[in-house]
Amino acid sequence: MASIYNTYLCREPANDVPMLIRNGPDEYTASLRTLQRSADYFAEKDHTRAVERLQLEMGRLHMHNKQWERAARVLVPLWQTLSWRQAGWWQLLQETDWALRECVRSIQDKETLIAVDWELLNKFSATFAFSAAEGNVGENLSSQLTLSSHAHGESAPVVVSHIKIAFEGGLRNIDIENGSAKSPETSTSQEQVYLHHVSLQKATTDASSVASSPIAVQSAPLVGAANLALAPGITKSLSFDHVPRDAGDVEVASITLYVGEDDFDLEVVITEDQQMHQENLWIPSISGPSQKRLKSGRSNFVKILPKPPKIQIEPDNLLPTYFTNEAMSIDLLISNEEEDETDVTLDTRLRGPPGSLPTITWASDEEIAISTGESAADDPFKRIDSRLPSKHLGKMGPSEKSRQSVHIQATLEPAEYLLEIKADYHVLSDPETPISKTFSANINVVRPFEASYNFLPLLCPEPWPSYFDATNLDNDSDVDGAGEQKASGLTQRWSLTSRLSSLADVPLIIDSLEPQAIEVHEGAVCRISPAANNKSETYLIAPSDLQERNFILEVQKLDLEDCRSTFLDLQLEIRWHREGSSGPSTISHFAVPELVIPFGEPRVLASAQNGKVSPGVVHLDYVIENPSMYTLTFNLTMDTSEEFAFSGLKNVSVQLVPLSRHTVRYNLMPLVKGVWISPQFRVFDTHFHKALKINATEGMRNDKKGVSVWVDADG
Repeated sequence: MASIYNTYLCREPANDVPMLIRNGPDEYTASLRTLQRSADYFAEKDHTRAVERLQLEMGRLHMHNKQWERAARVLVPLWQTLSWRQAGWWQLLQETDWALRECVRSIQDKETLIAVDWELLNKFSATFAFSAAEGNVGENLSSQLTLSSHAHGESAPVVVSHIKIAFEGGLRNIDIENGSAKSPETSTSQEQVYLHHVSLQKATTDASSVASSPIAVQSAPLVGAANLALAPGITKSLSFDHVPRDAGDVEVASITLYVGEDDFDLEVVITEDQQMHQENLWIPSISGPSQKRLKSGRSNFVKILPKPPKIQIEPDNLLPTYFTNEAMSIDLLISNEEEDETDVTLDTRLRGPPGSLPTITWASDEEIAISTGESAADDPFKRIDSRLPSKHLGKMGPSEKSRQSVHIQATLEPAEYLLEIKADYHVLSDPETPISKTFSANINVVRPFEASYNFLPLLCPEPWPSYFDATNLDNDSDVDGAGEQKASGLTQRWSLTSRLSSLADVPLIIDSLEPQAIEVHEGAVCRISPAANNKSETYLIAPSDLQERNFILEVQKLDLEDCRSTFLDLQLEIRWHREGSSGPSTISHFAVPELVIPFGEPRVLASAQNGKVSPGVVHLDYVIENPSMYTLTFNLTMDTSEEFAFSGLKNVSVQLVPLSRHTVRYNLMPLVKGVWISPQFRVFDTHFHKALKINATEGMRNDKKGVSVWVDADG
């Protein structure tokens, strides 16, 4: 009973795990199958780390049963792709390394053994750091490669035969060979630190390779030499000076260390940022090498900016506003602030809205600008440009200045343009680094003036030709000295009042202002003369100022019997210049509304003048014109008013023969003073059965009541 009580909780060992079962697996095979099924299950769930742990157990199981070849087939692929290395799980990685080392020693796999020993021993590390987070094209950029040995103190020095640093971006790769170097500095601390400055040079290539592949020359690495022997506990810092040629982001892609021994060659490639990251820079000091903390987040990354140009472009006489019809001249002052001699070329471009762009030229050339923009019909909102051929300024010494002038043709319409000037140059000591300086300026073109006009009929003082005078009926053959037909028809006189408002922000000098007859239609001539009340011809108009000028238009028919209406196409010509300018006047033209003169219709002109003999009396004259070929009868009526008393015919009929006119006078005695009075005079044409409009002349006005006359307060 005692034996039963001692064993009832546990089966006999032979029954618990039988060593051999006929036609069944042993313990080793059963365990492998279980591990493999578990690994397959976790692989389906993408549990990579669980699968790696099970594969490590499978390898150990093979090693426990002395199955070294089978263990190597499991552990070598696992070691090469192990995720624990990237995750930093060093304890698990160390277990895998030791298991693999025991396995490959048993099967005499020397290549894998060296690789595993290198990872286990971790004899030295390589880190890289740029001295700054940003650099510039064409300027020195310092960097540092730090090698540290962590080998056992009694181990032999490791000699690195060759180091290759590969960059992504605009820096050439660096190749460092093991060779002689200057005597390094050492620190006074227990850790020995050596500082080396490595001089980099372009790799030499033969002439055939240069001729056949110029791209290979541009991408050839920079080479240097340094003492690359690393004794245990030694840190060596190798510093370099780069000269970037292209702007952009640059980072270290890889650091490759080559170790060559008699029995093997070892190549160590470092590509991870964490492995090549460096927290501090080694710098020399009085007490020996010391460390300076880096401010950048990633020591192996730098941003290369374009080289800051030291050529300065300054406009000397750029104005905030230009005006239509004004030729623009902009002086450019180019200054070389580089420390060396430069070779400079200028490019100029004028951008503007769709349409015809003004021509731009260099002051010293007669080159014609060429259009490089697409047609405005392709894209009505796309800006087009006009550019000049490049202007080569040649060599400019340090602090030398050059003055160039750009002329822009006058424009007829207001617009906004963008003037772009680009200086492409290189320093003669560094022709491989192109540098550019861009200057842009807004050219704002506005109208200098705004004009409004008013036409007013006037009395013609010359007598009309008589229709019954035989000398006036046959003048078609009369010609003047220029061979043109003399005008012998009726004449009408008109007053043109021009009100000129300044839209400029600066004072302008008006040299002359006169209307011009572009074309006179329907057989007539037009003579234009300034009114007697105009000011001097040259005057200053201030910003927002309003100036008024009056002109007399005399329009005469060529033929006395021509009763067609005449149309006048006029324009106002203004000659002006800026205050203080000594150049020629700028000419601006403004369109004048078309004037229609009905020569064949009767009309009534009213005029008024104060009495000289009887003060306070206003002499009001109504001139009735009959330019037609009919005898016309007019009924005239003057209404009484509470504003004035008058003497004259209240109702009368007047008969006018063809091509004649008649004056009716009323003497008014105003009952009010200092106001406008409106006599109600009516003229009715009995032939055409219509009332004629009364037209006011100088000194009068037309309003809702008709023609009004001003009564002086002291009259």
